[in-house]
Amino acid sequence: MLTVPLLLIPFVCGVHAANSLDVACKGECSYEIPGDMVSGTLKVSGASNAVSDITAAAGWTILSCNAEALAQDIRLACQTADCEHLFEGHGAIDTLIRLPRTCGANAFARVADIRVDPDQTLPSEVEATISPTGNITSMVFILSVDINFAAIDSTKTGPVRFSLEGYNFPVANITPSTSPTRRDARGLKTRNWTVFNDTNSFDLPALHIDETFPLLEASVDCDDFSASISANLATKVDATVSIGLIASGTVIPPVIDEVAVFAGIDGGILGTLDLTSSASGTVSTGKISLYSVALAGIDFPGLFTLGPTIGIYGELDATFDDADFNLSVDLAYNLNTKAFFPPETETSSGASTPANSTLVFSAVPDLTLNGKVEPKLIPELKLGLEAFGLISAAVLLDVEGSLSATLAISGSGTADAGHGTAAVASDQIDNACVDIGAAVSVNLAAEGSIGLLGIADSAAYTIWADTWELYNKCAEAEGSTKRDVEAAAALVLSGIARRAGITCPTTSSTVASIEKIIDEIISDIKSSSS
Repeated sequence: MLTVPLLLIPFVCGVHAANSLDVACKGECSYEIPGDMVSGTLKVSGASNAVSDITAAAGWTILSCNAEALAQDIRLACQTADCEHLFEGHGAIDTLIRLPRTCGANAFARVADIRVDPDQTLPSEVEATISPTGNITSMVFILSVDINFAAIDSTKTGPVRFSLEGYNFPVANITPSTSPTRRDARGLKTRNWTVFNDTNSFDLPALHIDETFPLLEASVDCDDFSASISANLATKVDATVSIGLIASGTVIPPVIDEVAVFAGIDGGILGTLDLTSSASGTVSTGKISLYSVALAGIDFPGLFTLGPTIGIYGELDATFDDADFNLSVDLAYNLNTKAFFPPETETSSGASTPANSTLVFSAVPDLTLNGKVEPKLIPELKLGLEAFGLISAAVLLDVEGSLSATLAISGSGTADAGHGTAAVASDQIDNACVDIGAAVSVNLAAEGSIGLLGIADSAAYTIWADTWELYNKCAEAEGSTKRDVEAAAALVLSGIARRAGITCPTTSSTVASIEKIIDEIISDIKSSSS
């Protein structure tokens, strides 16, 4: 990792507030992100003639432009002698300019070309306000602009530095020290970085997810029935997400000295695994994308963009013998975590609190089951970072919640049912043991062209991890019970079943679902939940 300290040089236009459009940019300038729920300030500074302006404060009148484009031709007229600043020094081409709010999606652009417009016609209302002084007042130009800052010859302009801060919540008065200084990254905690310790005081937009996602459905044809396995993951997330970005370097040439990203997740997460099996074998789904939604980000168009996306991933690993059972179990916890990337920027922290969890389990009595089920629910916050149109990287904050359920059941009895019919069976479970543990870990990683950001290519960190026991109970049952028995419903045979590694059970049972309440375990669960 590069050891260049984070530069937080506060470039300001005199004593005026950021983004003040009544003061022309001459060598240094600021831009403030508009909006009530997002805060951000970008500052640039260079030689007097390297940074200029085409707003009214700089003596220009815009006649036509595209309000959304990052590269375009702008028709504009010189209104006062102040406009001549654009042509001083090395000339207009390759000057970094500030754009009016209504002209272009970006705040700053490169002058790629400028020429006199053959059509010198001015609207009468504009012509009436033209100052008679100056060498080029009343002249109309065509200005070509883009964000190709890498094309600028920095030996002519000299370097143009930038520093920026952005947050997805309101922060008043982002005003770094007024003297240019080099500040070690650890010093950020004495600045606005500390606002992340107070994010609970802001009304951040709430994230609500309440959906059931299929993890696996597979079947295999047996002699006179189908053996199958199916698993769903019901997911509920109620949380808030806070993000922040600090970066510095040079726009001319495009170089990033240091970048630091913050992410925080605060809220409740619930995942309920519903698993039904009438087969034997081993299944492993791998990491499956279940859900994805983009959130509001931090955008300095043409320079830096930090775009967050929330994704939900699921995974299931299971191994069992002659398994004919239903299992429903919760992974529920409350989460509060703050992560800084790179980690040297600040000490990341986090905590999880187990929430009430329920378990429902039923099984065919005439089996001996030894199985292990390991589901995972992984909310992931992905912070996509783009810079100068040259760098594309992402910081990933994974919250990996997992269960490890070990099932051990022995029983004896008979079950007799014709395919597709119902019957009455008499049987007995000798004993049943359920051992379920839960774990949550928060992991931070980066991908993409992160080397250009001064971050190690193999950057991956575990912020913290927590484990707890949900259930560890054995029960014995005596006597016979009567139950309705349903024959297995045939499922469409597909390659999924073979890839999942399931096989027909070796027992004579053909049932797919028999509801058998293990009284002692259920009683224990109810008392734990209450």
